[in-house]
Amino acid sequence: MKRVLPVRIPVYLQAELISKDKSYDAVIGNLSHEGAFVETGPTKTVTPFVPGKLLDMKFKVSSRNTMKLNCEIIWLYTKNTPPSGLTNSLGIKIIAPPSKYMKYFNTL
Repeated sequence: MKRVLPVRIPVYLQAELISKDKSYDAVIGNLSHEGAFVETGPTKTVTPFVPGKLLDMKFKVSSRNTMKLNCEIIWLYTKNTPPSGLTNSLGIKIIAPPSKYMKYFNTL
C-alpha cells in the first residue's frame, strides 16, 4: 500500500524556535497542515533539540501579526558547517493546529 504524503508548500519564513527560556533563529522551508521543515541558523554550541521534545515556533504571518505554534520535534539532522558552527534541520509536527494556522495555510 502506498503511503500518502501530506501536501507541503515551499516557503521562506524567518522564525524563532523557543525551547524553555532560550530562543533560536530559524528559517521555515516548507509547511503542511500538520508540520514543517525548519533549519536553525549556525550556532557554536549544541542545541537541546532531540526527537520527542516539545517547543514553540513563532513566525510572522503579516507585517503586523505573528503566529506561535506548539510543536514536537519528529526528526533532527545536525550538520557541522565550519567555520560557522552547527546547523540543525528539523522535521516538526504542529500539535493541534489552531484554526488561525489552518486559515493561514490555506492562503499559501
